[in-house]
Amino acid sequence: MTTETLIKVPFKADQVGSLLRPQKLHDARQQYKEGAISAKALREVETNEIRRVVNKQIEVGLKAVTDGEFRRTWWHLDFFRASQRLRRVCARIRICFQRRRNRALQYP
Repeated sequence: MTTETLIKVPFKADQVGSLLRPQKLHDARQQYKEGAISAKALREVETNEIRRVVNKQIEVGLKAVTDGEFRRTWWHLDFFRASQRLRRVCARIRICFQRRRNRALQYP
């Protein structure tokens, strides 16, 4: 494995934040939610997928890499849960995608 940049491009870009979660991680989260695997088993899947994605970023020559935020569900919900002064309130909201009205959704 090398950390040399493979392709020289005429711009600078950095990778920050979330990456798309692999199917293996989605499946493990669902299994955990259903009680089929333990929190420890879920953490092992997360760790393996983080290693895989970090190694891929190094392989393609990125100088700064991210864990893809694979241990997070939704960044803002993780933030709220970590705060001691915020409380969760359920509300019914309507969301419009591509000019179509969706039914009321329970959030979060």
